Amino acid sequence: MIQVRDSFQIKFGKIDQAVELFGRLHEVAPQWPQVAAEYEILTDLSGDMYTLVTCLHVESVAAWERLSAEMWKLPGFQEWFRSFQLFVADGRRVFYTVEQPNQGWSKAGAIIVRSTFRCLEWRVADTVALLESHGAMLIDSKVGDRPRILTDFSGPMYNVILEVETPDLKVWDDHRRNMFKDSQFQVWFTKLITCVARGEHEFLRLAR
Repeated sequence: MIQVRDSFQIKFGKIDQAVELFGRLHEVAPQWPQVAAEYEILTDLSGDMYTLVTCLHVESVAAWERLSAEMWKLPGFQEWFRSFQLFVADGRRVFYTVEQPNQGWSKAGAIIVRSTFRCLEWRVADTVALLESHGAMLIDSKVGDRPRILTDFSGPMYNVILEVETPDLKVWDDHRRNMFKDSQFQVWFTKLITCVARGEHEFLRLAR
């Protein structure tokens, strides 16, 4: 399975209209996925303001190409796209391989923490295994839930991403401040630094 991740820079102050527009996409294109695990709409909690992210999950690039070609033939989609142009200033698309899928996020409004790790060359498989363990630790500590792991299919090489749902930002921040006191985490982190050169967090909210 792959994730097709589109990040759009929405025109200033137009994010609500853009979310509503993307939420109607399945109405103009009946073949467009409607299940939360297959299609997600998220907005920024950190990073560039008025960013809208869509994540589409399909079996292959070929499946995505077929879906895209079918949609452009639909008169309803062409009308939808004209509205799209009124709200979107810029955007980019990246493909990821889904190494560990999840069942989608729990509900609209959920906070998603997306941690991107830049691996040392040829340590991607080791990093994936470590993040699988870390996701399990987050579940056990009730800090995170529904972990999903991705690796680069396009874009910068040697990236591994852990996406996880957290109850709220305070829970996440309290965990971050105290995690190095945990001996299990210390052992895990010692292994991680042999595989990873750097990392970053991105915080998003599931719009629908």
